[in-house]
Amino acid sequence: MREFTQTIDEKLFNLLWRSLSEREAEISHEIEADLDSDESALLGNDLVYLRLCMKDLEKKAKEARFSESAFSLDDGYIDLSEL
Repeated sequence: MREFTQTIDEKLFNLLWRSLSEREAEISHEIEADLDSDESALLGNDLVYLRLCMKDLEKKAKEARFSESAFSLDDGYIDLSEL
């Protein structure tokens, strides 16, 4: 398996966290809309993998002592000028 290391700050982490959380919600909604389809089974696999990735990211962010605001999902303004 190939891998790389990326260093991100809290602001960039928050953007990533919001994106992953939104995708998680979209996949969950698609699965709930048609529980018996083959596509829902495949999406279920994607959802499990996404949640495992998010769990690992959350653990690493907490180890790096990111503040609770790094995990914020509110719809407030995000200043992207420093990115």
